[in-house]
Amino acid sequence: MMVGSPVSPEEFNEAYDIVTTALQDIAGADGHLPSGLAKARAILATAGEELASGNFAGPTFKIANAAKLAAEQHYAETDPGRARLLFEWAIRLYEARNPERYHSSIDECQKGLLQLGPALRVREESPAADTTEAVEGDADTAETEPESPVSPPRARVPGQIRVPVAAGQAALGLFDRWRSDQPWRESFSKLYSGFEKWLVECLTRHAPDAAEVLRPLVDADLKMLAEGLAPIRVPADEYWPLHEGAMTVRNAARTAMRNYMAGGTASEAQQIRNRFLQSALLNFCLREHLKSNNYQVVADVVGYLQIIQAEHRRNSDQRELLLAAAEATTLVAVSELQDVDLELRLPDVCRWLRHAVGIQLLIGGPDPVDPEYSNQDQRVRGVTTAEGWATHLLDEWANAPEHRHSTAFMLLSLSGWKENQLDRLLTGLYHNPHEEPSARYRDVRRLWRGRAVGLLDKARDVSVVKNAWEPGTAAEATASMSLTERDQTLQLPNRLLQGVAAELAPRHGGLMVQGALFAGRPVPTFLARNVFGPVGVLKMDEESKVQREKRNFDEFGEQLQPFYRSSKCTVSSTSIVNRSNGSRYQAILTSYVFREDDEPSTFRDWLTRREPVGDETLRGVVRKLFVKALGPWLSNASRAVGDLRGEYPALRPAGFERAGYRPGKNAESELRKFASPEVGTVFGVPDGLAWRPRSLGELLGEHLDVGGLEAADRKRTSPLWLVAQIAEVAVPSPESARLVDWLLYDREHGLTTRYLTCVSHGDLHCENILTSGPDASTPHLYVIDFETTHRGHIAKDFARLEAALWSRTFPWATEQVRVIREWFAASLRPDRLWNPVVPEGVDDSVRRVLTCVIELRSILKGCEQSNWAFNDLEYQWALLASLLPFARYRDHEDLVNRWLPFFLAADVADALVSRAREATEGTETEETAGGGKKTRSGAGS
Repeated sequence: MMVGSPVSPEEFNEAYDIVTTALQDIAGADGHLPSGLAKARAILATAGEELASGNFAGPTFKIANAAKLAAEQHYAETDPGRARLLFEWAIRLYEARNPERYHSSIDECQKGLLQLGPALRVREESPAADTTEAVEGDADTAETEPESPVSPPRARVPGQIRVPVAAGQAALGLFDRWRSDQPWRESFSKLYSGFEKWLVECLTRHAPDAAEVLRPLVDADLKMLAEGLAPIRVPADEYWPLHEGAMTVRNAARTAMRNYMAGGTASEAQQIRNRFLQSALLNFCLREHLKSNNYQVVADVVGYLQIIQAEHRRNSDQRELLLAAAEATTLVAVSELQDVDLELRLPDVCRWLRHAVGIQLLIGGPDPVDPEYSNQDQRVRGVTTAEGWATHLLDEWANAPEHRHSTAFMLLSLSGWKENQLDRLLTGLYHNPHEEPSARYRDVRRLWRGRAVGLLDKARDVSVVKNAWEPGTAAEATASMSLTERDQTLQLPNRLLQGVAAELAPRHGGLMVQGALFAGRPVPTFLARNVFGPVGVLKMDEESKVQREKRNFDEFGEQLQPFYRSSKCTVSSTSIVNRSNGSRYQAILTSYVFREDDEPSTFRDWLTRREPVGDETLRGVVRKLFVKALGPWLSNASRAVGDLRGEYPALRPAGFERAGYRPGKNAESELRKFASPEVGTVFGVPDGLAWRPRSLGELLGEHLDVGGLEAADRKRTSPLWLVAQIAEVAVPSPESARLVDWLLYDREHGLTTRYLTCVSHGDLHCENILTSGPDASTPHLYVIDFETTHRGHIAKDFARLEAALWSRTFPWATEQVRVIREWFAASLRPDRLWNPVVPEGVDDSVRRVLTCVIELRSILKGCEQSNWAFNDLEYQWALLASLLPFARYRDHEDLVNRWLPFFLAADVADALVSRAREATEGTETEETAGGGKKTRSGAGS
């Protein structure tokens, strides 16, 4: 009898008859059986009913178990031959049903056979093809050694999947047989279409974010499955062939997976994935005969996802795919399966579930490690397999308070934020049918369940009104569980947001968060409210930035008057990993003294509202911002001798030693962003904007007319070229060397001499200033976001806000752009920089912005010291460095709002180069059409 081969219906009936007769013979005349065998006999009667109804899967274990008990408890002592027959049938059935699950029972049967001694085998006159031949000698006395319970290992052939011969041949030949020998009515393609739809919908419904990442691979595998089995006609109307095929292919896939885990190739992984999909397809077809067969389909899908994890478990480049497969494994399993499936039916799925959670905790958890280093991580050293990572880490982190909230958060995310699915997840992690869990494990499980359920209860009190960072459609959003990044914008699902906010929410009254006010930001930011009204601003950002904001608030924020800044900053202990790149994120809640009836809006919304705004009102608000709100910082000014380039990333040379503001960013990284195709497309240059062309004409070529540029702008200096020269990205040519030296080292005007410093907000744009209050003419002001606050150049906040006023207020029309550029170029002249005026007849939008710009420049000039006045170049450098980034930001409503800051930066660059030429060459100058100066030969010469 060939152990491991499929069992036909005829063999099922034969086994049933043999075991039934064996039990009847034991009962004898009095009909009495020992209790264990009596119970087996009752169960065997149920198996007979199942066989009669055409069910050839359920009776397998019942018949095998009865055969084993009868052999062990009676016939091993009274009739060794009959005991041997029963043991062999039990092994045959156990192997056919699930050799991995019943390996202990199979081992017991093998031991029973060994104890019975060698069997006497008679040579048949016409031996069957699969019958073992007797050794040479007398046919009546020839004996063979019993087969060892453990087969000797075969030699490993590179690129070959190691499948037992019988199972492998059956798996590979099954579909060939269906293709050629049988006139089945149902085509594979018809059944495949229903399975494909079910699989895609299942993944999308339970794990939409993960499904999006997995979709290219899933589509490719489904296509291969369809192409390989297209000629086949499937026996969809008959139960047994489908069951036999699913069981055969699944056993082959599982065996191949075990071998692959010891080392395999990509082609092997692809074949194993294909087999799991084949088994899932067949089990999917079986649902027409056995409605309760869905758990088998899910088990095959989980096996398919498991091999994806096995394939990429050491590949840091495929981190997102690895975590997506692990997330999909848990969410599909706990959503589609029941407790009984995990406790009794599917021990393999429990192992795969533990593996997936271990991957998530170690590689996507509160202290993540790159996949390529996961095996060497100190925290799991000594844990033999990844299946043991989950319970080991949960045990360790139970004693680590800093990880408790993050871990509970992850367990909820992996269970779909549902309590019943959380219990199912914990069952999969801690259930072991072979042994009782220790008291320590029971305590750890209770701890994590309590922490997770407590967080879930609190999260229910957090409501989300509008989340501009919610991925996908509303239907998909409810199941999204992962923090990801798409098109350089963070994707924060509602459920994740609720969990993050729950830790920071007040104990009573709940919390409501809405992101409409900050919808244009790349970082998820929300206005937080409780039952009494607005309370603060909730933001989700990289862990390092959140920690820096907290430190900056503690060091600098509290110097401001309480009315204008947050009263406190609270950082969550929850650390969430961005699946796209492995970065860790945290939430921070900055609390403000809002009044109950306040409706905060941004300074941009206040400035651009439809109601009339007079000049005095505009000047009053700007003065309140800088003199009152930021006054404590500005009044604390001091002199510094140093290199002003380090204060601005757009001017900073690579390797600059002092870079407390925006660490890791410099001119090289800024220029690379302008060289991207995305920025180039905005300006009509598909390959991006390069820094080498010296003039706008050379840079933009035939696209010079973009944004309303005129022929006169052709010779304007490219700001990117000037940045490259100043930041030492390029070696100045002999022609420009003297200009660069003067701009850098002139004792009075050079960048590397001296400047005034004070505490600077660092990112003072229109959305980081909130306005509120009942009187729009005298709004209350609140300064938010202290992540970049530091001690730096006193002009930084003024220049940053001026750049934002040009770029992020009104959608400018062509005529407005012309007026703005003429005014701006003229205002760069030394005699006009600090006291420009609003031209007569400008439209209302331009007037509002010009009035604010004039007032803020006037306030800045008033901050100079009597013996140390500002020079005009100092503010022009600040403007150049502040305008350029707005040209590459992607969150503008109109392309003009990206063109304008770039062309204004070109005007500044032109003014700086012209000033340097005047100083170094004494070149005769002439007035430009806009009121500025340029050489007769042009700035771009």
